Amino acid sequence: MTARILIADDELAVRQLLELVLVGQGYDVALAANGAQLVRMAQERVPDLVLVDLMMPQLDGYEAIRQLRNDTRTAHLPMLILTAKSTLDDVVTGFETGADDYITKPFNIPELVARIKGHLRRASQQPVRNPLSGLPGNVLLTEELKYRLNRPEQFAFLYVDLDNFKAFNDTYGPARGDRVIKLLAEILIETVYKHGTGTDFIGHIGGDDFAIITTPIVLDTICQALISAFDQRVRLLYDDADLERGYLQGIDRQGVLRRFPLTSLSIGVATNRHRTFADYEELSRVAAEMKQFAKQEAGSSYAVDVRSTADTSVNEERRGTKLPVMLLIVPNLEVRKTLRGYLHKQGVRILEAAGLLEANTLLQQIPEPDLIVADIHLDAQLWEFFEIIQQMMQKVPLLAIAADDAAAEAARAHGITYVLQQPIDEAVFQAAVEPFFHHQE
Repeated sequence: MTARILIADDELAVRQLLELVLVGQGYDVALAANGAQLVRMAQERVPDLVLVDLMMPQLDGYEAIRQLRNDTRTAHLPMLILTAKSTLDDVVTGFETGADDYITKPFNIPELVARIKGHLRRASQQPVRNPLSGLPGNVLLTEELKYRLNRPEQFAFLYVDLDNFKAFNDTYGPARGDRVIKLLAEILIETVYKHGTGTDFIGHIGGDDFAIITTPIVLDTICQALISAFDQRVRLLYDDADLERGYLQGIDRQGVLRRFPLTSLSIGVATNRHRTFADYEELSRVAAEMKQFAKQEAGSSYAVDVRSTADTSVNEERRGTKLPVMLLIVPNLEVRKTLRGYLHKQGVRILEAAGLLEANTLLQQIPEPDLIVADIHLDAQLWEFFEIIQQMMQKVPLLAIAADDAAAEAARAHGITYVLQQPIDEAVFQAAVEPFFHHQE
């Protein structure tokens, strides 16, 4: 594959000279007239090497390199400075910014070409992209996850795995197996491009394992779209007879002849929406745990971790027991944090929702909760939501949080027996919810 070199210099004559020389060496060359254009072009199509001038309009070379080093998609790239600034301080600043090499103008063309070849050769010996899918591998994925963990923004980590892929590979051979891997990579890219955000990350962990990093607000849409597209398109890679039969026949890992269902997807999701993670290892463990949970379902499915931080801070003696579950439906994050803190060490599994749609999603994924606590100022649909819950889960008590006497009376008029008024005292709140959990002790 031809190496792609991205050149940024505000002097047209310099850009044209470098393009002429490097195209003559067999490289694919792209040109930028300033630092801002360089960053944008590198992010749109990641090059193999960056050659950048320091003194440029809009964004100078120092800042452009810094931004590229802080973006995990481009952080690994060889970055060479080509500039007329030649003092020792300039050189030191260049390397401190993140440059891999520093070349001063006027430059010697054979020396420049030799340095470029050397950096490309060293970069190729440390591959960061999967050769089959072309997607970033474990190195960049790990860097991206660590970067996200140190940011305040919410994110979702999707661990995508193929089910029954070994049976497919054994039946049809590795060549057709590779087609499945490539197909999944294509679907991941297409789906994230259509439904994701501009900051999403797609990686290939290895084998038939992939990863997506996106925002919690679109994770359900992405998971559903992935499953729909894959289930439909993977059928084209099966022989008609096997497809009509609905399964493959092969030897399992214990050497026993058995039937294997068609290849499907299992997606485990870990997100910092409801909890915090100590490190990358904990995040990966939770995602893998959710993936195994999804595998328990027949066909393609996904499972989202909805546990809060409080669930992981329970006293050791309570670990391994069935914790009581409380669903907290409160739009105000600070109020949710306060109420969560009141029960931090009480051995209660707290699930949090900012609205009715999110609450409904949680109720479809979890067992029947022991208590639902909700702010009655969510919207007009709250009373209808409560009525549905009372019909579906007749034994689940509802506790309303009211802002004043009028709101409390309205809650009771709608059949809600248990009502607390704001501001909520810690002792009062604990006393109100304790009767619903004591039977679990």
